[in-house]
Amino acid sequence: MNKDDENIKISDEFLQLCHSQLNLLFTQFFAQESVIYLTDSQAEEPKLIPILVYPNSSSHHFPSLPPLQENPWEDSFSDALDEKKNSEPLINYYPNSHAPHQLILPLIYQNIVLGLLATTRKNSPWQPTEILQIKEITNTIAIARILEQKQQITVEKLSQLQKFRQLESDHLDDFLHQLRNPLTAIRTFAKLLLKRLFVDDPNYSTSQSIYRESDRIKELIADFSEQWQGKNEEEIFTLDTLHTSFFLTENIENLEVVNIINVIKPMLENIRIIAEEKNIQVLEKINIDTEFILTNKKALREIINNLLDNAVKYTPNNGKVRIEIEQNKGDKIIVKIADTGYGIPLEDQTHIFERHYRGSQINGNISGTGLGLAIVKELADKINIKIKLISPFQWLENQVDNGTEFILEIPINTD
Repeated sequence: MNKDDENIKISDEFLQLCHSQLNLLFTQFFAQESVIYLTDSQAEEPKLIPILVYPNSSSHHFPSLPPLQENPWEDSFSDALDEKKNSEPLINYYPNSHAPHQLILPLIYQNIVLGLLATTRKNSPWQPTEILQIKEITNTIAIARILEQKQQITVEKLSQLQKFRQLESDHLDDFLHQLRNPLTAIRTFAKLLLKRLFVDDPNYSTSQSIYRESDRIKELIADFSEQWQGKNEEEIFTLDTLHTSFFLTENIENLEVVNIINVIKPMLENIRIIAEEKNIQVLEKINIDTEFILTNKKALREIINNLLDNAVKYTPNNGKVRIEIEQNKGDKIIVKIADTGYGIPLEDQTHIFERHYRGSQINGNISGTGLGLAIVKELADKINIKIKLISPFQWLENQVDNGTEFILEIPINTD
């Protein structure tokens, strides 16, 4: 057999194992000639292909064997492969042959016939104890073959995955490249509007928000590119070295002193503009002794942005959203974000922070990916922010819908 046969793939390691097993037949059982056949899984009909003859060949040499139909053992193969007999050895005796005592054993693993081992000798019949020992040889070969097939499947899947990931990477590169052009245009338009509008113009704050959010998008793109596109292809990635959130390229656990009011105020300005489209009123209540917390600014911003976005998104028209900032008796700042929205059913609350989980909303008319709260939880865990959920949460008189409140406990800077 040609080692490069497209229909049956075998490795040097498997051939070496087969060679060692046939050598045992030769040295311990005085076999005159032994052949290993493997089944061709690609053939329309069951077909056996010889891969190794011993002692006429080695793992590094493949003899020119006659076609299977010309092989003198052909009449025995169909019986050896018969499902009713495939666990039993087949013994033939040919008195006029130069090797009259023939033994054929199937290579079986979990009722799957992987091939045959055929062996002959001249001087003595095969004894039951010998056959039992030779069965162990066939078991060894069968197990090695099934492991090799599994490895081949794994390698093939890995190769396909690598091709897919490369295609995915190329698409992402194209997307990021093309995204920068309209983003630059948006930022330029926002700058022009700010130059042409007076500060007391109602559209001035809207233009500021457009420019601020375009900066946020630019920052996300830059962080993503830095983390993924800047990596060497040969660099080894592990679960420990990869950040869960791609837009935090620095060590997220490295906290800094941050003024929480300076973080939240711009986000409130943005969310009010968005809420106006649904006539939703955004309320705020701040009652703290200190404005300084110990956190990761980027992570905190993404956490609060997602919670505010969700509050407006799942609150019907003419509703209300409230953000409260207060200080507990200990060393925490408490941020509460409440809404008069539809609420989160109890059966969904244990899964609400899972990626792509939307629960009862999956059949609703509000689109989403089920990622916002998962990102919130992942980031909160990394920067030591505790997050709680209360729903239903009735905080207004005559509130129609159930409402929801998220509570964040953020460490205060104690220095």
